[in-house]
Order: sequence, then C-alpha cells, then structure tokens
Amino acid sequence: MRVGDEGLRAQKEIQQLFREGAAYHGKLVVLILRQPEEGPRKVLFVASRRVGKAVRRNRAKRLMREAYRSIAPRLGAQHGHLAWIARAHCAASRMQDVQSEMIHLLGRAGLWDEATELS
Repeated sequence: MRVGDEGLRAQKEIQQLFREGAAYHGKLVVLILRQPEEGPRKVLFVASRRVGKAVRRNRAKRLMREAYRSIAPRLGAQHGHLAWIARAHCAASRMQDVQSEMIHLLGRAGLWDEATELS
C-alpha cells in the first residue's frame, strides 16, 4: 500500500464492500470497488482456499500487494474501498502479469487513465 492508503479491517466495511461493490473480473485477480462518500482509500487483499494451500495463498497476496504498491501512487487522491481477490492462477504468475491485469481492471473501473504510462 502507499502512504495514505489504509488496510480494510472492519468487518462491517468488508461486508458492505462485498455486498454493494462493483466487481471487475480478470484471469488472475478480481477487483471489487465501492466508492463511499468520503474517507481515505482502503485496500483489502484476499486469497481463498481455491488458490491452494497456505504457501500459495500467501504468495498470491504478496504478489498482489507488491503490484498494487507499485501502481498506487498513480491513482492520485481518489478515494474508495478496493478488494483484490486472487484467482487460482495468480500464485503461479509473474508480478508484471499481476500488475498489468490490475492496471487493466482499474481502467475498466474508471480509476486509471490508460494513457498513463508506467515507468
């Protein structure tokens, strides 16, 4: 996460995110986005048992966190609650693949300007 982003930990907020948020599906990750009226951007990384045993789930979450950390400064001051959910092939992928899919999903959600180049 970047400076200013917070972890999404409150059970009430997590349930509200999954209930009211819009889902954007990719091959490696799923983005669920909810934009509340105000507040800081909060992020959650999830890997279910479908991804594999604990080692694979932890790798998938680590990949998502690192990919998000590298693109978060480009999101600017936009607020919202984001949940990144690993899919089965996420743990076996390269970070660059996860990162490019995250950028694609953020673009579909309207949070990323596709013309912005990643350095």
